[in-house]
Amino acid sequence: MSEANDQNCNCRNLLADQETWEIILEPAFCNDPGAADCLAHLLFILKKAIASGPEGSMRVINTLQDGIRMIWPYTEEHKLARELYEIYLSGDLKPWDEPRQVLEGALERFKTKRKAKSPKAAGHGSERRKSGATKARR
Repeated sequence: MSEANDQNCNCRNLLADQETWEIILEPAFCNDPGAADCLAHLLFILKKAIASGPEGSMRVINTLQDGIRMIWPYTEEHKLARELYEIYLSGDLKPWDEPRQVLEGALERFKTKRKAKSPKAAGHGSERRKSGATKARR
């Protein structure tokens, strides 16, 4: 996929590098060029909208947020949450393992940690994203 190097991209200002794209795209689209073409069209539309100005940028943000929502059912986290919820419905969980308790506890720890961080500490989440991209390669 070295074709990206031929496309006059400013590789120093990327949010996702070529390796990350390959990790995501190869397993998702290697047998489905039609889906790859659909994604390329969507990316082109997003690019055009951002270039159009602030209103277009807000539409892109909303579109990406909706995309994140739409991707959720395909994730391993969704499958695990569903399994935990079904076990919860069976009544076989201890109260501290019930979905609401687990989720509220995790969110509270995150919010407390976020409040304790200084503004300079922002941006340290990339390691988690890379590990997720690495999992996508498998």
